[in-house]
Amino acid sequence: NKIEKDSFVAGLNDPLEFLNDIAIDAPLASKHLASVFASFMKAGAISFDLLLNAPEYFRTDCNAATFAANVLKNLGGDATTVASNVDVVEKLMTEDDRKNFPSAKELIAA
Repeated sequence: NKIEKDSFVAGLNDPLEFLNDIAIDAPLASKHLASVFASFMKAGAISFDLLLNAPEYFRTDCNAATFAANVLKNLGGDATTVASNVDVVEKLMTEDDRKNFPSAKELIAA
């Protein structure tokens, strides 16, 4: 409760937007950021649907749906099957994602 929730949201915008660029030099960046994001969710600092309002470049060109699936896997438990979570992943899927995975559930399971 010492940091406002809006500060977490603002602080995640740049890392999400530049994730692909960072991953060029640090290939594990996406995996680590997914873990951090999941930790923030567990602490109640952010919600999963925050990804739907992430920077446009992240949502269109940074494998946002795969990132979201990795966040859910980091959360563990039934996070990968909760309908609202699956819906977020579905909304983040691009046409390229849909070529490889017919549904969000399949992308999450991959």
